[in-house]
Amino acid sequence: MKKVFAIIAAALLTLSASAQDVFYPGFYLGAQAGVNYTTSNQWGLKPLEHLNYPNIQLTAGYDITPVFGLRLALSGLYGNYPTPVDNTIVGVFNYAQAALDATFDICNIFRYRSNRLLNPYIFLGAGGNYRFAANEQPNLLGVAIRGGAGFDIRLNDLIDLTLECQDNNMFDKFNTLADREGQGYPFDQNIAALIGLKFNIGAHKARKAAAIAAAEAAAAAEAARLAAEEAARKEAARLAKEKAEQERLAAQKAAEEARIAAEKAAAEKAAAARAAARAAEENVYFTIGNSNIRKAETSKLDHIIGVLWEYPEATVTICGYADKETGTPKSNMKLSEKRANNVAKALKAAGIEDSRINVKFFGDTEKVSDKREENRVAVIVTK
Repeated sequence: MKKVFAIIAAALLTLSASAQDVFYPGFYLGAQAGVNYTTSNQWGLKPLEHLNYPNIQLTAGYDITPVFGLRLALSGLYGNYPTPVDNTIVGVFNYAQAALDATFDICNIFRYRSNRLLNPYIFLGAGGNYRFAANEQPNLLGVAIRGGAGFDIRLNDLIDLTLECQDNNMFDKFNTLADREGQGYPFDQNIAALIGLKFNIGAHKARKAAAIAAAEAAAAAEAARLAAEEAARKEAARLAKEKAEQERLAAQKAAEEARIAAEKAAAEKAAAARAAARAAEENVYFTIGNSNIRKAETSKLDHIIGVLWEYPEATVTICGYADKETGTPKSNMKLSEKRANNVAKALKAAGIEDSRINVKFFGDTEKVSDKREENRVAVIVTK
């Protein structure tokens, strides 16, 4: 169980360190939707009439460094334009635009933090656009230069919420379909505001794989350490066993040589030692008003049980007490009885026969000590 906890702790620490400190290059995918604002110097429309058409964008990118990355963007759907007949009347067309953008994370210029909540960025790019299905107008293929800024709002390691504003600058006649009086304009504009999700697939997988690898390495190191400790323990046990065996043989030889001369003295000494070891005493203390045996007191029971098992002819007397300053004489008598009986139950559960156990209880009629807490006790005596 200790090994399992150590592995889990190593994994959590590694995951935490990885998530906070290490940058992993990786791919991401994005999907955004929003609205267009199309412009033209020849339009007679009011500004808000340019905002009637939706825009969608799909992206696939790669973060090369904490600051710099590249992404491929595919966007479009609808645009609008003033018709040649009357530039206050709006026509509608479909268009698709593909662009390659260079992205720059502003905050990471100063310090990289993978768990930062808000990551502002800017981008510059270029690509091509294709206008089609325009009312009574030909299809048109052109180029575009674009730029913009946005925010990635971190939801978790895998997903960001993205807010982006972009300015797409196209060649003349993308949405200004006809020059008037020979006056041309260098470009038309399509400004879009977008919101969507970004899925950090590559970095998430790399971070997770690195964390798992580090956790496995830490677990392997912990397993190696435990194996080394176990090998050292076994070696120490083997040496101790050899030494004990050598000492036993030497003592056996010495005892055999002195057996005749010391037989009587050894027998008397063994009998005296047996009697002394058999006479054991322990005080099991309880908390106020409680008869449950605390874990801290179980070693005392283990001592008494060991003596009773070693000396099958020995018997044990258990005397329960309660402190006079707490409770009533009647309740204290019952409490001391429960304390003594609980100790007896523990001895019986360890295999000590009922016939070898004698239980007594005195409530608060007798004192074991002048200290209150030392009278909350069950006294155990073997003989």
